Amino acid sequence: MSLSISSASSTSSTSVSGSRSSGQSSGDIAALQKQLKDLTADLKQASADASQASDPSDAKAKQQRLQALQNQIQLVQQQIAAIQQAQQQEQQQKAMEKAMELQQQSADKKKAPPAASATLGTQVDTFA
Repeated sequence: MSLSISSASSTSSTSVSGSRSSGQSSGDIAALQKQLKDLTADLKQASADASQASDPSDAKAKQQRLQALQNQIQLVQQQIAAIQQAQQQEQQQKAMEKAMELQQQSADKKKAPPAASATLGTQVDTFA
């Protein structure tokens, strides 16, 4: 009996870059979560199959498949975590930029000379 591990490893590489939009990252996470669900189902099935193996060589092959699936699950979990971390860093960066922009605007307002009044009468003090 021959077992194939290629189905589990064929879709495991997803790169994370800082220039991704959050919508694209969310889509990547959704795809990885689906892959994780599929791998978990495969692991359950493989585990059930391994417990029924009677031939030692078949049992060894099934055990290797279990290990490969566990490694794939771990890899997908790490990819999800990396994308989430990148999203968090992106949000923090945007918040920092927004805060700096507001601080700059506040400083610019303090530096600006007061606006000149439109009429001369508003600049003259009157005493009764």
